[in-house]
Amino acid sequence: MANDIFSIASIGFDEQEQSVLQALFILTKNRLPRFVLFESKPDRKLADIVIVNIDAPNAAQRWNAYLNMHKDKAIISSVLVCNEPPSASPGDRARYLKKPLVATRLLSILEEAVAADHGYAGQQAVSGEPSGENVAAAEPDEGGSRSNIAALVVDDSLPVRIQMKKALQNIAGRVDFAETGEAAEQLIRANKYDIVFLDVILPGVDGYEICKIIKKDPVKGNTPVIMLTSSSSPADRVKGKMAGCDTYLIKPVNKDIFKEVIHEFLGLD
Repeated sequence: MANDIFSIASIGFDEQEQSVLQALFILTKNRLPRFVLFESKPDRKLADIVIVNIDAPNAAQRWNAYLNMHKDKAIISSVLVCNEPPSASPGDRARYLKKPLVATRLLSILEEAVAADHGYAGQQAVSGEPSGENVAAAEPDEGGSRSNIAALVVDDSLPVRIQMKKALQNIAGRVDFAETGEAAEQLIRANKYDIVFLDVILPGVDGYEICKIIKKDPVKGNTPVIMLTSSSSPADRVKGKMAGCDTYLIKPVNKDIFKEVIHEFLGLD
């Protein structure tokens, strides 16, 4: 299995919760990292990640038995889903996720797991920028640029958010992040941004719709919107222009082109 595709095994989930896992597999079908249902094969007998409904009867015992059976044979990450996560971590390569099980929240913690445990660096957003090392790197940098420029990055990929933060840290004094179109819409309505970077494919409301929301706003309609995509399809470019985006960049964006675009739309010297 390729290094950007990770298998998921589950323990203790009911039919409704299994449908959330299926939604996750569909969500990542055309993006990276991709998550797929684990299927035991002669050359593949271990899942990369085990998701456990720790509140279900015997689920904890089954999870521990699975880990003990394969101890020291491979890296196995665990996500423990429960009503009340304890304050202490259960151990290495295990993370808690509070119920209800939501595909977008699960995706975020899975991306954290594959980056931290399996060394997944992800697709580069800007060529020449480091891929990033941890979740904290995707938070606003209080000690970065002192400029008054505020930027919004909307992308459901943790590695991309980390890379974009590093690419912008010497330009924008404030960089906010959103993983979904709905979260981006809330941030846009509550804040004024000097520039917005939008991934085309997002969970829920896509980048085109968010771009339309910005451009139809009588106050914020002049905000530069840069669409980011992994596709070079002419149809996607047309859709971006119809949505009102100011320009369209294909990931990974050349570092010099990225800087030129920022300087052009922000009027920097």
